[in-house]
Amino acid sequence: MVELSILFVIVVMVLRAFVLEGYLISTGSMAPQLLGLHKQVKCPSCGFGFALGTTFDNSVDDDAAQTATCPNCRQTGIQLQDVPAAHGDQLLVHKGIFDFRQPGRWESVVFRNPATPGEAYVKRTAGLPGETIQLADGDLFVESQIARKDMLAVRSMRIPVYNDSFRPSEQHDWASPWQFGSSWSRSNGRIRFAEPKEPTEEGSWTRFRYWRRSGGAHFSEVAIFTPEAVQNWNECVNQMQNRPVTWLSRLAYDEDRQVLRLQGVMPPRMQQDLITWSKNDKFREAVFRLAALSHLAPVTDHYGYNSGLPATESIVHDLGLSIRLRDLNGLQLVRARLPAGHHVFELQLDLQNRSASLLRLNGPGSESGEKVRHSENLELLDSDGELFLEWSGFDRRVLACINGAQIFAEYDIPRTLKDTQDQLPDQWQSPAELAEKSAAAVERQRKLAISLTGGSAEVSDFVVYRDVHYTPGRMKNAVKAPLKIPAGHYFVLGDNSPVSADSRNWESPFVPHHLLIGKPFVVHLPSRPGKVSVGGVELPIRIPDWSRIRYIY
Repeated sequence: MVELSILFVIVVMVLRAFVLEGYLISTGSMAPQLLGLHKQVKCPSCGFGFALGTTFDNSVDDDAAQTATCPNCRQTGIQLQDVPAAHGDQLLVHKGIFDFRQPGRWESVVFRNPATPGEAYVKRTAGLPGETIQLADGDLFVESQIARKDMLAVRSMRIPVYNDSFRPSEQHDWASPWQFGSSWSRSNGRIRFAEPKEPTEEGSWTRFRYWRRSGGAHFSEVAIFTPEAVQNWNECVNQMQNRPVTWLSRLAYDEDRQVLRLQGVMPPRMQQDLITWSKNDKFREAVFRLAALSHLAPVTDHYGYNSGLPATESIVHDLGLSIRLRDLNGLQLVRARLPAGHHVFELQLDLQNRSASLLRLNGPGSESGEKVRHSENLELLDSDGELFLEWSGFDRRVLACINGAQIFAEYDIPRTLKDTQDQLPDQWQSPAELAEKSAAAVERQRKLAISLTGGSAEVSDFVVYRDVHYTPGRMKNAVKAPLKIPAGHYFVLGDNSPVSADSRNWESPFVPHHLLIGKPFVVHLPSRPGKVSVGGVELPIRIPDWSRIRYIY
């Protein structure tokens, strides 16, 4: 027995010395996939749990947040005073694996910081040796072609935008992002589809629209044509100048376009004041329309992890979703629509004939299109009789998986670096241009939709995702111009792009191969803070948090 114990200790020492080693993440550059020091927050409105960072890379100034914003329902002002701090993720790293191969694109790596080799970082490999890369419009381009992800990378990097399993109780200041057709219903927190005796095409669809509670940098516009309404606006301006107001939202009248333009969601107090000051019915109608319209916002690269920091938000176009159908009874057809690039794609799952087709629709509002993929003899239901669909349009690549398996070859839409050259950064565009951009994005994301035909089913795991959107950072490397990566070097990026110190921002952007430590493959031994009472005295302890144990791509 003694000999076995000694042997076990020797094996552990050898593994730690030559094969495996643990690393603790302290900052949030890879959030929300990998967490640094943070607080585990539960939204009091929808019950969604999320991590809020308490330390960041040196790309931003740390500022202890007093409140948080839920990334799911966008409830603001969530109090944090009684929320204890939690350790960052502990990574188990396979050391030396890159002595035999180079890391692949989108693969997570642990390496020594070239500027301070005593520090170990974890990032994702973006550019490989010998490649010429550039970041533009949130995407990575390699040799002027967009770099795409396979489904494994999509699952590793996708960020939830809205999870319908965490839905606020009916509140006057919140509306569901999903617009359900008449054949859909919700009861006791469950979504059900049941085709009526006289089904309609519109009744079978549920469509996505990103409804925002407050804030935002998007612009909304309504037309004001009559001289009386314009005069009423001028009177409101006088009221704003002559008395204090409690709202700070940006509101203006564009004389050239004859529109009233608002940035962000109209605060209730602003609406109340404008209606109170209004003497013209047309102006009053315009205020009501603008208030309602302002809640419809584009999906942006908002991070709940960063919600304690001031930050701008960029519009994100790459969306995906997941949905699980259970308790199927006579369901015949599942249709899912997805915007990708300048196209809208429709996935058709024929449950009776066990086939799947991918159509590229002919144009806006079209119900027909060109069939670009088709598969037959599919196992569309798992052993429990359920269907789990994952549907992605990241990086101009259309992917569909059923119950974890890809059902046909990916469909790629051409996109080159040249396609982005006419797209100015938001900070360089006028409010009128940004309003047009916001409206186009809102209309585009409404194409994300699900339709069911025949029978009935229960819906769960209904989640909308977005891709990582790479921000310009300090614009030092691979942003203003293409960048050639030397042999034996890598260009690395953090998933939490707005606050990540990575190759975009470093004086020397490349990580030499010899500084690679290894591949993190599992989050192990995570813990959360707790307390134990001993003799009437509460003592802090660490409690294992088994829910955070997971594999890493």
